[in-house]
Amino acid sequence: MAALGIGGWWLIDHYHYQQLVDQPADVKKWQADPRPLQSESEAQKRITEIRQPSSGVHLAKKTKMAVIPGLRGAWSIDNKTRQAAFGTNWVPQGVTQSKKALYVSMYDGDHRLNSIIIEIDAKTGRYNKTLILRSKAHVGGITYDLDKQRLLWSDDNSKAGGAGISYAAQREIDAYQPQVNQAPLASTRIPFHLANRTSAMTLYNHQLVLVKYGKKTTGRSLIALPLNDENLPNAITQKQFDKIVTDLAPQTQHKSTTQMLDILFKTLIKKKIINSYNPAWDRLQGVAIAKDGVTLFNQSNGSAPGKIWIRMAVDKGWEKLDFKAPKAGDKMINVPISVEEISFNPDQNELLLIFESGAKAYREEGWFFHRPHYMDRIMYLPLTV
Repeated sequence: MAALGIGGWWLIDHYHYQQLVDQPADVKKWQADPRPLQSESEAQKRITEIRQPSSGVHLAKKTKMAVIPGLRGAWSIDNKTRQAAFGTNWVPQGVTQSKKALYVSMYDGDHRLNSIIIEIDAKTGRYNKTLILRSKAHVGGITYDLDKQRLLWSDDNSKAGGAGISYAAQREIDAYQPQVNQAPLASTRIPFHLANRTSAMTLYNHQLVLVKYGKKTTGRSLIALPLNDENLPNAITQKQFDKIVTDLAPQTQHKSTTQMLDILFKTLIKKKIINSYNPAWDRLQGVAIAKDGVTLFNQSNGSAPGKIWIRMAVDKGWEKLDFKAPKAGDKMINVPISVEEISFNPDQNELLLIFESGAKAYREEGWFFHRPHYMDRIMYLPLTV
């Protein structure tokens, strides 16, 4: 009887997770499945069960959310054949908002299909369309330039020279129809060979602030890049980077990795290639900056709740990235697991949070006795800055 019960449990679990994965015929070609993975009440439960570090209270019982389309399946283009192809392992990474739409960046966890950006109506929360990108890069950070009406995203592709920053104008996004174009969205890529991967980006005070992601202390940092007259960062190519490293060789000889990096970043600041940097913190994923300089960082902690830190820049010009805790208010907020990028809405009265735990590879971890919780929604956290 015990074996029969376990077998039945396995079948129920297998059937449930199988129903969360689409077949190509389930989704109209060139589109993404807009359906959620779980009910609204289940998603709300993932939020309300999180306790806060100081008072032990929960987040609001009714939190505004929007479904992340494509977690069941979405169409893109096969990176090798350049033909339409269907994927079911899309991993959400970044979120940003214009006045009319939300934009969610996702990469193919199977590393086969070109990455995509999902456009969602900001007012209704409904899926609009899929923007198919030109490579299968890890699209970590994404941000929207309200002044220039332009979408920017992290285009990390080592074969093209380390990390990169790509962008497209709103008029190109509006005109793009994947079922008509049957090709990637037209965009421009700016090489950024100071990193292999970036997990977040945001605009602040005529600067592009990037989270350079790395598991080791020497591989991560928070960098502020100056912007040119077009409100874009200048290219940093492999050739430029190699020359700087070669020129610094006499100074860095016999130095530790930490010392070498310190010399490198100070040189980059002196040459006005970057404005400033901070060594960053363990598991740092995202950054959001209010107009008055209040800065929010987020940390992803595996199966433990994620964290949002509220900090004040010591130097509002960001010539040196030192931060302190605010004198009043919450200094840290716990949020659901696997939080990736965060960003403010245009009015700066809500913080948008996106989670990667709804991706197939993460939600299917474990086995039928114990499956992890996941979030398949964008979460709006009301804030007064």
